[in-house]
Amino acid sequence: MANQMTEWGVGPKFTLYSVIYGVLMFGLTMYFKPLFKITLVPYEILVWIGIILIALGIPFYLFSLVPVMRAFKAGKLITDGVYGMCRHPVYAAWLLFFVPALALFINSWALLSVPFVMYLIARTLVTNEDIYLEKTFGQEYLTYKQNVPAFLPYGWLKRST
Repeated sequence: MANQMTEWGVGPKFTLYSVIYGVLMFGLTMYFKPLFKITLVPYEILVWIGIILIALGIPFYLFSLVPVMRAFKAGKLITDGVYGMCRHPVYAAWLLFFVPALALFINSWALLSVPFVMYLIARTLVTNEDIYLEKTFGQEYLTYKQNVPAFLPYGWLKRST
């Protein structure tokens, strides 16, 4: 499997498993709506936080998706830009920005669990991408992997210290 990686990586499986869990949580939210409603924070604030997350997520996603597609076709490893912050920013955009924003817009505690489950799914599946990248780029990828976190975009902190 690792030597048959496409530019989509484990994205299709990640998406399928994440959507299945997300749909289940959405169903629970709709069926038990008052039970899962976020009441600690006014809805207007949840919406504004969601808007901010989307506004941050769109460029983060685009600045990760476009370069990786180009680099995959060119057979190059990307280690700069958002890839200097985290090794898997396409997945991170969904985990940190888009899905949490959607959960806030829908106003559901149950949907706020989705990014955590997606993280567990991604941690499990991304091993295949790591194996592929290690075989393809060798020590260059191993060094990159050692210095840049997988999903949380704090890699720039390591460079500035």
